[in-house]
Formats: sequence, structure tokens, C-alpha cells
Amino acid sequence: MTPDTASRPGTAHSPLPIPMAHGLPPAPEDTAALARRVRDLLVPYDLVIVPGLHDSGPLHWQSRWQSLLPSHRVRQADWDHPTYDAWARGLERTLVQCHRPVIFAAHSLGAVLVARWGAQQTRIPVAGAFLVAPADLHGPRARQVPGLVRDFAPPAPTPLPFATRLIASGNDEWLSPARARAFATGWGARLLSAGAQGHLGNSSAVGAWAQGLRWLAEFIETLPPTHTAP
Repeated sequence: MTPDTASRPGTAHSPLPIPMAHGLPPAPEDTAALARRVRDLLVPYDLVIVPGLHDSGPLHWQSRWQSLLPSHRVRQADWDHPTYDAWARGLERTLVQCHRPVIFAAHSLGAVLVARWGAQQTRIPVAGAFLVAPADLHGPRARQVPGLVRDFAPPAPTPLPFATRLIASGNDEWLSPARARAFATGWGARLLSAGAQGHLGNSSAVGAWAQGLRWLAEFIETLPPTHTAP
């Protein structure tokens, strides 16, 4: 989701620390090399890109990844007036095109969609979920647009039945560091800190987001062998 396209605040709140799951970050890598590495790792899987509110624009990291990686992108009939049921149907329309275990790359309201849907379904094989900046629908930013996202309010967090990474920014107006930690604990996800990158949406200047590609590669490498293709 890209709720930051609906309203761009003049100033972001001060970043708060989120514990890093990896110590010091690795040396920078070439984006093209990272994309090749991820493409090789994705051979046994179907990557499904799940945007959020208002869709992800052409400069969003999700759109960049779509151009770099073999993937399926979820299309919704109405990006601006979401309801959970309609968006879940849109997600499942995309999933019928998948014939291998799925890895989700979801952002904001799309991450909430994946978490809620994934906790309730058992029909589709999901290898893992890479959830970036899931929107806190009980947070102060969501309360500014209550009618827009009210229908998405998820049930009490429950461990997801697949491997999960949660990536959070320290100065995200839609997700405080404390709530990011709570989501990660509730969903059984490993929490990674992206630093101070805002909502990691359309207005975040992360380009193809090399750090995210590196984390995605490392995540895929940790998936159990039962999720590899026969």
C-alpha cells in the first residue's frame, strides 16, 4: 500500500530505534547482481507482489522489483476504497495463476491483507511472506482516515503458518517501532530495521531498494527444503 500518497505530512516524527536482526549491514552490492541472485533463488517459487492503498506507482520499489524479477502482481478493482473481502478476492484471482509455492512481497495495507488472509486459509501453498511497513490500522495515522481502512482491521495477531519477515522503518507515520515489534511477535515474524525511510512507499526515495533485495535473497535462502520444487 502506499497510504503516504494520500497525505504527505510536512514533517515526519523523530525516528525511534528498532533492534536490527543482523548486526552491521553488509557492504553495498550492485542492484543488477542482487536481482540476478534473487531470480536464481526464485526458481522453485512464485513471487507475488501485493501493493496497498492507492497502488504502487512506477517509482515504488514494488514496481521496480516487478521489472527486475519474475513475478505476479495483484490487481484490485478499486485501489482507493478498499474492503477486505474485495481485496481478498483480488489476491486470490492472482494466486490461481501460481503453480509453485508462493512468496509474498507485500507493502503496507497489502501486508495487512496478506497477514489476515494467510492466517485464515489453508488451500494455497505459501512458502513465506516478506511484509514491508504493514499499516497499523489502530494507529494515529489510520485514525485520520477511519472510513478508508476501517474494514481491514485485522483480528488479534496470531502466528502465521509460513515463514515471515517484517521490515519496518524507524520514522514511519503508519507504523511505530513499538507496534512493529508487537506485529512481529504476534505473527511470529523476524523483524528487520530499514532505518529511517518513512513509509517505504511512493514518496520514499529508495529506488529499486537494494537492501530489500538483499534481505529477500537471504530470506529465501532460509526457507526449508520442503518448500523447494520436486
